[in-house]
Amino acid sequence: MNIQAIADLSAELIIRYHDNDYMPFLSYMDKDALWYGPADGQFIKGRKNMIEMWNAENHDLHFTIGNLKVVHTTSNHSFCTVILTYIVTTHYPDKNDITLHQRTVLTWCERIFHKDNGEKIKKPFILVCDITNPHEKHDDDMIYPTNFQEIYSKNSIIKQNGLRIHFHGLDKSDYFILSDTIIYIEAAHGGKHSILHTADDEIEVMSTITKLEKQYGYLFLRCHQSYLLNPKCIGSIRRFAVTLNDGTELPVPEKKYTAFRDRVRELMKQQ
Repeated sequence: MNIQAIADLSAELIIRYHDNDYMPFLSYMDKDALWYGPADGQFIKGRKNMIEMWNAENHDLHFTIGNLKVVHTTSNHSFCTVILTYIVTTHYPDKNDITLHQRTVLTWCERIFHKDNGEKIKKPFILVCDITNPHEKHDDDMIYPTNFQEIYSKNSIIKQNGLRIHFHGLDKSDYFILSDTIIYIEAAHGGKHSILHTADDEIEVMSTITKLEKQYGYLFLRCHQSYLLNPKCIGSIRRFAVTLNDGTELPVPEKKYTAFRDRVRELMKQQ
């Protein structure tokens, strides 16, 4: 079993699930899989029962999933556990939104099948899906929290937009970060790695500043040898320094200042 591939697959399935594309997620459920839902008392056993339950749901909900952290571990070559943590906002038809932190634990196993010609093939399946921070369940809800607002007061939406970028963290986690949530990126460990400064976290990742600039130069600006910044987060610019909306001040070398200033002005006109 390729553990990294399973971690990446888990992230893809969760993202698609919150786009209301749930069949890929259910298709990876083992025939005897267990699903523990996000609300108290939600439990379903077996892929067939899950598909029947989901297909019976009729709702007008939409979801926005924020930055996603994926951690994986394994005890042998046939089993692994993947933990996904993220923020999810539920959008209701009346334009109200509720945002919660979500943690989902997937236990994967590898099944062996034999083709008619005797060839063996292996395929991963989910044995257990456990959403481990359950919220209170409304009596009329089956799968989706269509009556959520009767239990939880509405929260202001946490806006999460942009291109989702996959980073390998120094802590061995995988991060799927929305570009608009990154305020700036700082070179670390002598330029060998980088630190993502987001609105609510600092994440050390394997990529270098130079590599990130080559890959995502259309999303971030290089203001200094050690910094990439999100132009959407620029508050003001003065000689040899740029101030971001959160108050962070980053240096701009004298030789690069004029070109950087003109580029910022050009981008602001396009907004």
